[in-house]
Amino acid sequence: METESDTSPQSDLTACPFGENLQRYWDRLSSLERRMALDQEALYSLTPQSVAEEIAAQVPGNTVIDAFCGAGGLTIALARQGKQVIAIDRSTERLDMARTNARLFGVAEDVEFHAGDAPGLLPELTADAVVLDPPWGGPNYAAADEFVLSHFNPPGDELLQSAFAVTDNVVMRLPRTFRMAELDRIGRVYHLQENTLDGKLLHYTAFWTNR
Repeated sequence: METESDTSPQSDLTACPFGENLQRYWDRLSSLERRMALDQEALYSLTPQSVAEEIAAQVPGNTVIDAFCGAGGLTIALARQGKQVIAIDRSTERLDMARTNARLFGVAEDVEFHAGDAPGLLPELTADAVVLDPPWGGPNYAAADEFVLSHFNPPGDELLQSAFAVTDNVVMRLPRTFRMAELDRIGRVYHLQENTLDGKLLHYTAFWTNR
């Protein structure tokens, strides 16, 4: 549901404002998403709403921590599912973007924002589920043949340990080059979701949930 009119001149903008090298990321966005507060990093790391909604629909519980909210793509999708979201990011600039974007989508009242590092904040919080979408290292992450847990920043093993200390319901977005055998050594049952857009695989999402 879109809560603001798409009649703004910005909604007709088809050329990426951050340059041709990021045009493919801009092309993924709806007219409403193109009105979001973004910068270059926020654009290429943003989960488009059509994909974020597929992920959010499988996240259990009423209160969810989005441990790396960025500009708010997953946070917004979770809130649109009727969840109360605790959104964390170490960047105050990203949190400002996420607040602005939550207002754009009409879900600001359903989100509580926290500035800080996820591993440090998670032990202080209570939630039904934790969503992890840590940085992959930018668009050049695909230059390596395989992506492993230690390539995340902070390292994925550390993040998963912190998340499972909060709840058994943990969700993690993974690059399409991720080595899936890494998940087997976690020792917990999970299922994978392929996240596609226009028939192309964008990434995977791993769900350790009771659903």
